[in-house]
Amino acid sequence: MKKFLIYSFSVSMMALGLFSCNDDNDDHTDKRVTYYATLNLDGEEYMVVDKGATYVEPGFSAEMKGEDVTDQVVVNSNVDTSTSGVYSVTYSITNADGFTVEKERTVVVLDPNDPIEGFYQTSSDAYRDYGGTITQYGGPFEILVINKGDYYFFDDLMAGWYCQRAGYGSDYSMESAVTINDDGSLNLIYSYVPGWGDAADDLEGTYDSATGQFSYVLAYAGIINFHVTLEKVNLNEEDEEEE
Repeated sequence: MKKFLIYSFSVSMMALGLFSCNDDNDDHTDKRVTYYATLNLDGEEYMVVDKGATYVEPGFSAEMKGEDVTDQVVVNSNVDTSTSGVYSVTYSITNADGFTVEKERTVVVLDPNDPIEGFYQTSSDAYRDYGGTITQYGGPFEILVINKGDYYFFDDLMAGWYCQRAGYGSDYSMESAVTINDDGSLNLIYSYVPGWGDAADDLEGTYDSATGQFSYVLAYAGIINFHVTLEKVNLNEEDEEEE
């Protein structure tokens, strides 16, 4: 009888513990449903605006739980059309539970009166010499050149080899500052590859004002030479082709 009572007591305590655990789990289970907003941008996510012109916002919209919540979108922009450069416009909307949806538009401001500033593409004869092994670019790949007053900024002096051709991304582009002498020869002021934390060894080349082309040899990593010709892209012709 005594053993039976002890057994019954133990089973009862176990059952109580099980019920208690279930109750605790119920207390700590969050069964709420959160609704994320859907954010859409009108127009292009990559825009080119003339220096001195007015940036016109193409528009955006947001929806949540089937309702229009566009008026809740927060827009932040650093676009300055008085200065050539690459800018961004960010759009974000946060729901009641603190979850944010965000999108970004890139705006490039270029001076149409600057014959050098603009977009360039690698020519078909561009190649890399890696210790005697020759490999063609096989592009074209696009490079951006911006007038910074004292120098011209190249967003990738390696002309897209790693960031575009190899698909490594923008951290493996060589941001560079280059000056152009009166005779068209190039001087490398600085260069930097964020992904590897290094820079170019040397740069020899020219800018031909008659053809609007850059031709240069970029020495890198002690064993690599990039032989590059950059041809300027006529944005007006591209717009006409799209139409």
